[in-house]
Amino acid sequence: MNRDSGYNLNELLSALEAEIKEWVEIRLKLLQLNVFEKTAIVGSFLIFGVLVINLLLFTVLFAFVALGFLIGNRIHSMASGFAIISFFYLLILAVMLFFRKTIFTGLQNLLLKELTPESEDELSAK
Repeated sequence: MNRDSGYNLNELLSALEAEIKEWVEIRLKLLQLNVFEKTAIVGSFLIFGVLVINLLLFTVLFAFVALGFLIGNRIHSMASGFAIISFFYLLILAVMLFFRKTIFTGLQNLLLKELTPESEDELSAK
């Protein structure tokens, strides 16, 4: 080995160690930013979903209250009108319970789609 080349093994190893430390720090920062990004996406998705569900809930609730009054006026019994609407709600509940596995699977797939990379390009970038 030529010792006159200006570099010794200790200097090369120190430089390599510094480069590896810098690379690891950059990768950790990238991982942290990716986690923050996914958390923000899922958080905004959930908040938007809760807002939409609340608006739909109140819309459906008031529509069914109005429908209860309408049916009650038609059959000349408010209690019967609201009872019919209550049975309709029970029917919806029964259908949801019957298809609960399908609903849960769909929601899980939707959430997992938001958490996983969209394309091969995003995978190779990491």
